[in-house]
Amino acid sequence: MTMPYKMPSAVFSGAFGDNATGQYFPARAEVSDGFVTLWIASPTGWTQYFRVPAQEVVVKSAAQRITLAVHGQSYPILADPRSVDRAIGHGIAGGVADILDKPRFEMGVDLARTVNVAGAAYSFHLGGGPGFIAAAQQSGARTSRLGYGPILALGCGGGVLVVVVVTLVTLLAISL
Repeated sequence: MTMPYKMPSAVFSGAFGDNATGQYFPARAEVSDGFVTLWIASPTGWTQYFRVPAQEVVVKSAAQRITLAVHGQSYPILADPRSVDRAIGHGIAGGVADILDKPRFEMGVDLARTVNVAGAAYSFHLGGGPGFIAAAQQSGARTSRLGYGPILALGCGGGVLVVVVVTLVTLLAISL
């Protein structure tokens, strides 16, 4: 006797980023029975934004965010929206440290950035991100994932490229 096929199911919990207001609201994206459903918390309770067949959804994921694209509309969900505010603060602090030529403070800011990125990645895993992406893909949704590894590699590669270009321009300027 064979067991009947059971559609995959998973939940990703995070915060919906409303582009119109710039606010975040608790959210749950669910995959079950071949459908993807998005629930957003409001003062009156949970509101179902949509429930569509998984084949009609594109699930994009970068770092700690999952974006559900349905019929041309995007619904971004962050695992930890506070990490965005912390990252902005770290950027400002790093700029101030650089202007004031305080390398120890700048190193501290870099460490805080690293901890922030690790915390956001951990929140993504706790919120069910990897399981949600896998279940959505198995249910027929188109998916794409750009995790922290490639993002960091692109950032570091860009930094190295800037150093090489500045060095070459400097050497050319000196030789003239």
